[in-house]
Amino acid sequence: SSGITQSTVSSGINAEYGEVAPFRTIADFLTDATFTSPAVSESGRWYNRVKQNLLYYQTNYFVIFILIVVFYSAVNMTRYLTGMFIITLILGALTLRTRYGLLPAGGIGLLAGLMGHTPAVMYTVCSIFIPILLSFIHASLRTRNMKNKMNSAVETLRIVPTPMAHILECLEGNSSYIKKLSLLEKVK
Repeated sequence: SSGITQSTVSSGINAEYGEVAPFRTIADFLTDATFTSPAVSESGRWYNRVKQNLLYYQTNYFVIFILIVVFYSAVNMTRYLTGMFIITLILGALTLRTRYGLLPAGGIGLLAGLMGHTPAVMYTVCSIFIPILLSFIHASLRTRNMKNKMNSAVETLRIVPTPMAHILECLEGNSSYIKKLSLLEKVK
């Protein structure tokens, strides 16, 4: 007996990566929802609506993301995998460029040769950005209900943040949060 139980494994995962928010019902997510256009002139209120909806419905948005990516890959697996391969090569070449200050000559030739596969790259990029765009549109148009507002109060008191809270903190450019993450990585 190693002394490791399922509860210690899951609590370790929760402590390191954050808690996973519950899946909201389809009725709460779509059918019983009230959708209104945001007041673009009041950017603070619009930002708050988007942020709170992203936090409240994050599991639903993740499921939509996975379903769309799986759909795209199932419809044309060869194009999708080709696009992923090329994107990986391009990101690798850009990493070499930023790390070593130059792009190797072979990388330039490789990129030039891969330009013929632009439709595959665009297909893959669309499979990633369409669910992100749909999530942003839903979060912008969905008015917050009482459960959502109560959840935002709980979220501010949460000791272990959710994955979406991590992402939003990084996107907001909260340098103290990023410094904390880099310190945690150094400790490991």
